[in-house]
Amino acid sequence: MDTSDTPTMDVRLLPDISKPVRDFRESSFFRSASSSSPTPQLPPPAIVRKEGQVQGRKTVKFEHLNLVVKFGDPSWVRLEEAQALRAIGQLFPAKEVPVPELFGWRVDEGQNFIYMSLIHGPTLGEGWSLLNQEEKKSICGQLSEIVASLRRIQQPSTRPFIGSINGGPVQDIYFRGGHEAGPFHSVPSFNDWVQLAALPGLPISERPADPYRLFLPDSCAVYFSHGDLHLQNIIVSDTPGCRRIIGIVDWEQAGWYPEYWEYCKMTIAGPYNHEWHEDQWADSIVTPCKEEWTAFSEYWMWRRP
Repeated sequence: MDTSDTPTMDVRLLPDISKPVRDFRESSFFRSASSSSPTPQLPPPAIVRKEGQVQGRKTVKFEHLNLVVKFGDPSWVRLEEAQALRAIGQLFPAKEVPVPELFGWRVDEGQNFIYMSLIHGPTLGEGWSLLNQEEKKSICGQLSEIVASLRRIQQPSTRPFIGSINGGPVQDIYFRGGHEAGPFHSVPSFNDWVQLAALPGLPISERPADPYRLFLPDSCAVYFSHGDLHLQNIIVSDTPGCRRIIGIVDWEQAGWYPEYWEYCKMTIAGPYNHEWHEDQWADSIVTPCKEEWTAFSEYWMWRRP
C-alpha cells in the first residue's frame, strides 16, 4: 500500500479473504512470545464461542492476550472488515487513523472470526457527557482530521467506483436484506439504488410522490468512508484534560461512497435530540450535507421494517 501524502488503496495488495484461515505473523500478537508461550496461537473458534456465551456478546475480549475477537454470521461479520483494518493500518502507520491491529481471521462452521488488538478506553458514547466544552471541541477536531485522512486515499483506477474496499458490492447496512448491489460506476446509479431500496418498504397504494431523489447530488466526489462513525465506534482515552481518540472500530460498512454518505450515516445513528446533533458538534467534523440528509433520513425510515 502507498503511504505517501496521497495514499493509494491497491485492491491487488489486500489480503485474500477467500482463505478460511489467515494469521499475520508479523503482527504484535505473534511477536509477543514468552517462556510460557513461545509460539503464540490465536484462540480457536470453539474457545471463542464458549467465551462469547460467558460474556454474552459476539465481540469477545481476551484481556490477558490484549485481544478482541468479533464473530458471527458472514452476513454481518464480513471479512472485508479485516481487509479494511489491514489496509488502514498499512496506509497510516503513524496512526493518523487509529484502528485495531489485525492479527488474523478464521472461517469455521459458517461463521467468521476476526482477531484484532484490544483498545482500552471508553467509547465516546460512554464518555461524551463527562467531557467539557474544550474537550468536545478537541475530539471533534480530531475526528475531522481522521475523516480528512481517509478522504486522501485514492482509488487505483481512473474510473471511480462505489462499493466495498475490494471493489465488490456496497457493504453498508442500508443495502442489506435483499438489496445488496454494486459496485456502481457512477454516482447517479448509486443514488437511484438508494431510492429504489427504500420504496419497496411502502405498499404501492401508500407510496407518495418522491421529492427527495433531487436532493441527492449526481455530481460529487467519491471518498473512502468508515460508514458508521457514531459515538459507540469511537474510543477515547480516559485521562481528563487530555482526551484523544485512540481507536475507531467496526469497519464492516467501510468502502467507497459519495461524499455526502459519511455525514448522513454519522448523523442518522442515535437519538436526534442528543447534544451531538442539537449543538451541531457533528457538523464541525465534516461538511454538513443538509439536503442530502433530508432525503437520506426519509429513505432510511421507508427502508427499515
